[in-house]
Amino acid sequence: MKRPTVATRLLLGTMFLVVALGPSGLGSAASSFLYVDRGNSGCSDAGVGSLTQPFCSIGAAAGKVVAGQTVQVAGGTYPEAVTMVTSGTSTAPISFVAAPGATVTVSGQANGFVISGRNWIAVTGFHVTNTTGYGILVASSAHITVSENRVSYSGKPVSGSSRSGIRLDNVADSVVAKNTVEHNTDSGIAVLNGSTRNDVRGNHVFENARQWERAAAGIRLYSAPGNTIRGNVAHDNEDSGIESYTKSNNTLLYNNVAYDNGDHGIDNYVVTGQRIVANTVYRNVTAGINVEGGSTGATIRNNISVDNGIASPRTKSNIRVDSASISGTTMDDDLVSLTAADAVLLVWNSTSYYSLASFQAATNQEARGIQADPKWKSPLTGDFHLTAGSPAIDSANSGASGQPATDVEDNSRVDDPATPNTGVGPRAYDDRGAYEFQAGPPPEAPPVAAVAVSPSSGTAPLAVTADASASTDGDATPIASYAFDFGDGTPSVGPQSGATATHTYAAPGTFVVTVTVTDTAGLSSTATATVQVAAVGDEPPAASLSVTPSSGGIPLEVTADASASTDGDATPIASYAFDFGDGTSPVGPQPGATAAHTYTRGGTFTVTVTVKDTAGLSSTATATVVATVTVTDSPPSASLTLTPSSGRAPVTVVADASGSTDGDATPIATYRFDFGDGSPVVGPQAAATASHTFTARGTYVVRVTVTDTAGLSSAAEKRIKLR
Repeated sequence: MKRPTVATRLLLGTMFLVVALGPSGLGSAASSFLYVDRGNSGCSDAGVGSLTQPFCSIGAAAGKVVAGQTVQVAGGTYPEAVTMVTSGTSTAPISFVAAPGATVTVSGQANGFVISGRNWIAVTGFHVTNTTGYGILVASSAHITVSENRVSYSGKPVSGSSRSGIRLDNVADSVVAKNTVEHNTDSGIAVLNGSTRNDVRGNHVFENARQWERAAAGIRLYSAPGNTIRGNVAHDNEDSGIESYTKSNNTLLYNNVAYDNGDHGIDNYVVTGQRIVANTVYRNVTAGINVEGGSTGATIRNNISVDNGIASPRTKSNIRVDSASISGTTMDDDLVSLTAADAVLLVWNSTSYYSLASFQAATNQEARGIQADPKWKSPLTGDFHLTAGSPAIDSANSGASGQPATDVEDNSRVDDPATPNTGVGPRAYDDRGAYEFQAGPPPEAPPVAAVAVSPSSGTAPLAVTADASASTDGDATPIASYAFDFGDGTPSVGPQSGATATHTYAAPGTFVVTVTVTDTAGLSSTATATVQVAAVGDEPPAASLSVTPSSGGIPLEVTADASASTDGDATPIASYAFDFGDGTSPVGPQPGATAAHTYTRGGTFTVTVTVKDTAGLSSTATATVVATVTVTDSPPSASLTLTPSSGRAPVTVVADASGSTDGDATPIATYRFDFGDGSPVVGPQAAATASHTFTARGTYVVRVTVTDTAGLSSAAEKRIKLR
């Protein structure tokens, strides 16, 4: 069933408010919306934007909207550039939406939408096209949502006028989702210049091209660390499908599909800590998944990469890791294949391998790799669903860092009964690549029962509530009833349709509460919880906690001390359990009142101790720990000049990186030059210059990678066009 669009859901919500409030509340419900309709003869930009007298332009609404309001735009073409002048808030965001079922086109001006220095704004459902600048530009903002838009033909295909469809510039905590971004004159989606913690997901990005040089990617990250790129389909773009460039470190890329792009499928250059997991990559001009230029510490897992770099004029292979990027980088659980004879299958340490067996023997990587046909449904038409018998089915590593629990279409991981499970990790049946094989409806199974009792302890008489609402049944026969046995000899409650039941314990003791959950097929399962009931006069302990030290740099070793906890009645303290708040396993329950722990990452953490007495009564206390990350070194600042910077081939060019600097205690150690024409890389070397003779006309990207004595590096690049 097709889900309603965001715009439809907003309108339905407003209609509900009108019905619920009645005529007396209609004014307050209507005020949450401003309306724009340039096709309405009564529209006025000087009005209030009501349904009966809407604004004529979106810009007029942008000038008057306040936090908590939605601007709904009727169908039509709006030749304007819309600039947001007001921010929303976390509890009262601002939304700009196309009216349900309407085609709203914003066209013909410098930019379609501009959001600069604003927060908590959403732009949904517009067609932004034929702008001389960016389609949607977001800068120095946070908590922005750009979703379900179609953005096309931004900029001009000439030098200096190329523009991305959607650009995020120094943007944080924002979402770019479910947009169609095509035929723009630079990268379809650009995430740049300090943008971080953004989620770019579910976008269809294709046929973006500068045209005057090969440089436009589907999705481009530059100097944008800590972002998530997931579930996007990028194809037929002029350069790479998805690229993470200089300082876009710690990017998580999963469930992406990248095919038929003019350079790589997924490119990683001068970035560290990348996680490239569960992607599908096919028939890109150069290396399918590319990790180069000092991109150390990469994790490459559970991908399918086929027929990439065949007869490439530049780099080759399905997965490539160059010599500058092998430190800390690991590859495993990937499926690779080639249909062309004598093509390069994999590259490691800048060495080419033509079979998985030779690669495994030489590198100790891809111990669980597979070289086989993935049996896609129709790759030539862009259908990469797995078919029955695919070696990718039920063979992935679900424990890989960044491995998703759902696939590119939001399908859950399912166990194919016809395929033996050869996967590893907590689920042995995850599939490799972006698509999870769906064999049909899951087999009938009983519910998964769960029960919680609140409070779980106290003095008699003790009134409790048993809650089984967390029970689940994911097949075609849902939960029908719940029955509760409170374990004290009283009659059971149910079976009943409600998932909760109440009960009062009259006498002290330890009781086991049992819930029986039954589905419509008559299948059932049980779950239990324990209740401690103490005699009258017994009280829970008074928990107390201190943590020493309470702050410091990582790794931070601390001791949690609950020895000041007291219990003055006849049931003394029996145990202490410590949760250090960083996701690690709790310590205890234990008789000792102290516990040690080491924090390995920065953050503010809440430590919780649970103190329980011999009657089972308990209480908690908390303390806060601040662990900080100390930055002690920085990479060099790379600089590059070319002499001459243009000319007629053949020509000898001198690349000069002597302007590079590193002002800390670890100076520059080496320079490495890649002249971009497929010739051998020069260096790493101590000298800051290198010369090279170009023998053919064309446009080349010359790159220098500058590394300091601590191993930190940065890169600079220059383009040279030879006639």
